[in-house]
Amino acid sequence: INFGFEKTSLGLFKNLALVHSNTFPIGINHIVKDISKVCSLNLEESEKLKRKIDFSFENNDDLFDQNSFLKKEYFINSNYRKISKTLLLKVAETRLIEILQIIKKQINIVGINSTNSKNITIVGGGSKLNNLDKYCSNFLKVFVNKISHKNQKEPETFQACMGALKIIKDGWETEAIPKKADELGKKSGILAKIFKNRF
Repeated sequence: INFGFEKTSLGLFKNLALVHSNTFPIGINHIVKDISKVCSLNLEESEKLKRKIDFSFENNDDLFDQNSFLKKEYFINSNYRKISKTLLLKVAETRLIEILQIIKKQINIVGINSTNSKNITIVGGGSKLNNLDKYCSNFLKVFVNKISHKNQKEPETFQACMGALKIIKDGWETEAIPKKADELGKKSGILAKIFKNRF
């Protein structure tokens, strides 16, 4: 699962063969936009909160004061107002649930039960969110591995799978392939091309 900025991509592999892929236009940045809209915060403040939220939704007390309102220090450009812990975390979790429900539906379409999957790996910028792998594990009912490109070496099989998924998602890079010129410099007809090597 590739948690991107404005989109999320899913690649399902069986015996290293890509059996299904899907990309949908909902990414981790939608959480930022939701927080901004619902809580009336600007995008910079919402982005800062997204990076601070514990996405296991278990340890977020350091964001809030003793009355369970967002601390004043998170209001950079906006005027302070009471934003409850329940509201802020519910907004973030609701969007995350939407993304994971789409993923679960795609897994079920292929006929693979997520609980029987051997490996689910999350990558992309969104995978760096605090404890996102833990939340995904609980939601999908299977262990979810997070690969940090800087700190962890990817297995070769994973690199091959990611390469295949990237080609499906982004397509081949266009490049000019030289064509052998006709020996006489004349245009060949279709029959001449077909039977060229037979004579």
